[in-house]
Amino acid sequence: MFRGVPGVCTAPKRAGSAGMKSPLLYILEVLFCSGLLLAFYRLLLVRKVSFRACRRYLVAAVFLSAVIPALDIPLYPARTVVYPLPLIAAPPAENFVQTTGELPVAVPVVPSGWRRILRPVAVGGYLTAVFLSLGFLAVRMVGIRRLRRRSRLTDCGAYTLAEHPQIATPFSFLRTVFLGGGYEGRRRMIVLCHEAGHVRHRHSAERIAVELVRSLFWFNPFVWIAGRWLQEVHEWEADRDVLDAGYDLTEYRTVIFFTNSSAIIRI
Repeated sequence: MFRGVPGVCTAPKRAGSAGMKSPLLYILEVLFCSGLLLAFYRLLLVRKVSFRACRRYLVAAVFLSAVIPALDIPLYPARTVVYPLPLIAAPPAENFVQTTGELPVAVPVVPSGWRRILRPVAVGGYLTAVFLSLGFLAVRMVGIRRLRRRSRLTDCGAYTLAEHPQIATPFSFLRTVFLGGGYEGRRRMIVLCHEAGHVRHRHSAERIAVELVRSLFWFNPFVWIAGRWLQEVHEWEADRDVLDAGYDLTEYRTVIFFTNSSAIIRI
């Protein structure tokens, strides 16, 4: 016979390790993380660091806001929980009864009717929006590629100039600058200097990366805000390149006003 001496069982317990994260919790953490990163940028980085640093931070923030919530990072360190276990005296051997019954089988919990309907509808709506967004992006890129084929191409060294009369406003994509008719003299030189800045800093590649993330996280308003802020940084950096090249600020503002380049949506 054994005496009833209490025993001790210790087990580490970590907060937040209850299993796989639910989609709703992941979405909430994505929104919180992206909002926090953009608030840090707006308060501490914008107009205080270089344009290059702003660009890199915004692109990194878009990706980190999706990656960090997916990681299983505990908010609190593990602590040891002590569970007292009493030791019960062993019963006599004659009290043991051998049974041949089957072990109980766990019955899976079946979700209610509205949950079975809501989940596929939500997944279908999300995937539909993702495919539409990616489709629009693909259509825009194919349209730019076709426009380049119809344009008159000139190798300018750092970039390729594509000229076509149907181009209403100048824009750049990767290493190609697209220019319409009616640009002559200094006006042409200023516009090409501005667009060459976009090519030199690889702004199109950053926009494509952000567009892809935005297609997957279209429900996140902070990703849309980050894309707009990134476009603003691109324009500021290209403007600085024009002024650093020695062009007059008043003349440059006049050219920008008439070409309406601020309304361009670049990829």
